[in-house]
Amino acid sequence: MTKKFLALFGIIFLLFTANAQAAGLAIQDNRATADYWAGKNKNGEAVFVSTADLDMLNLQIRQRSANTIVDLSKYPEKVYTQWMQNKITATIAIGKFDKPEVPALFKNGAALTEFSYTQAKKNCGLEALPAVCTVRYALTIDRTNLRLLPEDAGWFESQTDTHYDQLQATVIDPSEPVAVLIDSQDKEFVFIESRTYAGWVKPSALAFTDRTTWLKYAAPKNYLTVIASRKTIPQGKAFYQMGGKVLLRANDLQKDGSWAINVPTADANGILIEQGLNIPNDKFVVKGTLACSENNLIRQAFRFLGEGYGWGGLEKNVDCSSFVQDVYRSVGIELPRDTSKQEKAMARSISLKNMNRAQRLDILKKSKPGALLFAPGHVMMYLGTDNNGEPIVIHSISSYFTFDGGQTAKHYVRKVLVSDLHFMNRDKVEMIDRLTSVGNF
Repeated sequence: MTKKFLALFGIIFLLFTANAQAAGLAIQDNRATADYWAGKNKNGEAVFVSTADLDMLNLQIRQRSANTIVDLSKYPEKVYTQWMQNKITATIAIGKFDKPEVPALFKNGAALTEFSYTQAKKNCGLEALPAVCTVRYALTIDRTNLRLLPEDAGWFESQTDTHYDQLQATVIDPSEPVAVLIDSQDKEFVFIESRTYAGWVKPSALAFTDRTTWLKYAAPKNYLTVIASRKTIPQGKAFYQMGGKVLLRANDLQKDGSWAINVPTADANGILIEQGLNIPNDKFVVKGTLACSENNLIRQAFRFLGEGYGWGGLEKNVDCSSFVQDVYRSVGIELPRDTSKQEKAMARSISLKNMNRAQRLDILKKSKPGALLFAPGHVMMYLGTDNNGEPIVIHSISSYFTFDGGQTAKHYVRKVLVSDLHFMNRDKVEMIDRLTSVGNF
């Protein structure tokens, strides 16, 4: 048996095992369809937040989430040392890299060294911040990784892991405006603030422009929203995920039925060039946003069904919080990026702490489809109860645990799927008993 055959057999075995593990958790009958849940939700087409009220709702969300969603149109033109220091140190602290001890992580397959750890933090330039920083303005020109420290190489929790890079904060869609504050010491990164996150990006991912042009993207009047789970614009180029916005050059459809758009690109010096394109008026985009209804939330969530789990948006996929963030953004509701902030941002929230199983079930059965269910480190979208009265959710899940004959097994699923709430964590606690709150708007 050749090495090539053995390698191929190993890949097939791993794929089969992953699919089997997903199948062990995932519901695969008609409950795994949008039509089933939209059909059960007879009042689900009703708009629960009007277009006119979205601005006020999003303002309230920003306030409840401690302003982790930034209104970039009001971003100051100059910032000062303490402002920059607070932003950078808060970003470092997200990964717990503010501690002096070297974390037990791996870089390039070897244990992270004190030198690498110290150099990455030194590269932030905290000791040489200017007294005053004149903000620079830029747009992302492709899907862009946002890093907690200015470093390319991933830091992982195991020697063989390639999926859970602890330096990865999130990703930013193309055409997103960002405020650029400072360069890293090695000039390989810039520290930026985006709509929902601050961190480090490669300047090659940006097109720099003036404030007036930038504001067209920061506060767009006429735009398309990507409502597919993923779309490249133009075909094969910049990669957008659901909720991404594309600036319109003309308010109405062209004579040939297409949309006239602007896509940001950069010249050799990194300066913005707005590329005018026409794209089809198809099922992948909508002018403005979708109507804010429960059934639209359901249909949008199911557009991701079966797609991969992507920690921090890696591998062109979504994790649990970016999944619900993208779905809600497609109907005009701007959620924070992280689960803990999302939980605080909900307009109506019911705490499930200290409730028994029966009390939790009672709350869930009264909850609306599209509500978000929160647990420590995880968020799911509630679909409703099935014909047996079982609460069902759709979510992007990384893993779960099973226990058989005294043996504990961790199963990596890494998919968007539909499930009940009986899967367990490492402490042998079912998800329904770990829920902390139910939130909706």
